[in-house]
Amino acid sequence: MVKLIKLLLRSKVFEINGHRKKKPKVLQLPITYNCNSKCVMCNVWKMDHSNEATIEEFRAFMQDPLFSEVTDLGINGGEVTLIEDLEPYVNEILKLPSLKRLNIISNAFRGDVFLEQVKMIRSKCLESKVEFHISISLDGLRDVHDEVRGVRGAFEKTIKVINEIKDHTDEYCNSYNVGCTVSQYNVNNLIELDTYCKINGINIKYRFGIENKRIDNSEILEKFSVTYSDAMFSAKEFFHYKYFDESDWYEKFKYFSIFYWLKNQDNKKRLLGCIWKDEGATLDSRGELYYCAVKSKSLGSLRESKGSDIFFEPDNIKYRMDIVKNNCDDCIHDYSGDITLKAFFTFIIFILRGRFSMSVFKVMGKLGI
Repeated sequence: MVKLIKLLLRSKVFEINGHRKKKPKVLQLPITYNCNSKCVMCNVWKMDHSNEATIEEFRAFMQDPLFSEVTDLGINGGEVTLIEDLEPYVNEILKLPSLKRLNIISNAFRGDVFLEQVKMIRSKCLESKVEFHISISLDGLRDVHDEVRGVRGAFEKTIKVINEIKDHTDEYCNSYNVGCTVSQYNVNNLIELDTYCKINGINIKYRFGIENKRIDNSEILEKFSVTYSDAMFSAKEFFHYKYFDESDWYEKFKYFSIFYWLKNQDNKKRLLGCIWKDEGATLDSRGELYYCAVKSKSLGSLRESKGSDIFFEPDNIKYRMDIVKNNCDDCIHDYSGDITLKAFFTFIIFILRGRFSMSVFKVMGKLGI
């Protein structure tokens, strides 16, 4: 209930339109396009990963004044573990003056390499008083995960690392979770996965597979997205179930928001907040700067210009406003941020209707109706 009150207190009267010139608080950092999986919902593994930033260039990127207020940074890829000498990059990240939280996403295929890397990051984060969170991708059990990731034996590699981190969390991070991307390939197996994770004490979160410009998956959208298949009903059922299943109010709201979006395909409305509307940025492995990863084109390169000159350029701000106006309601990526009061009360009305309906059902049962 405390979190529900906090959700209300963080709610905004008016929707964010992207016009404000604010330095990013959150930075998404796809540090390489190199990848060792062939995921059905992603084309990163087909993309060129040449000419990525040297450590000298990366140091200059991190020292750009645009990032002086970044509190949260997420490292992803590609696959982070394919950067053999990751340590100097981590050193530069941890020099960000306002950084409070660091997150890394991995498929964990390179088990021992990954564990060594996150131990190193954990140690450095402790020295810098930065919280460190690990997220490992798991899209199903056994053959389901192997098929989604396009790699035979993927499940066995991944679950071994998950169990190691679960059993010795403090050695590797402050916190961890397993992330599942819902697609046509696994939507009918999610209850099995969810049950497995509950039995084994694995903290799992679910996100909806969507079109994403950064990972260049628009041409394969119809092959993986449940919105293009008969699996839509299964997806709605699952996220409705997760709303009731979760005890954490933030998670309840997230899963309700996905369910609500799926249920209203003729009049889509994003209820989830999104910090990328005005306080988030994406910086790729070549120094290309973007707003959000889902819809933004490259705004310019830090190899050629200062971050603020790119990020706050008037035409780019207009471009961000256009994204917010015309694309955000079509997006159900699990980005988070402050929500509107309207979204909050949509959630509350849903809760109250459910409780009222249950009360009526109980009364009817007692009356034998």
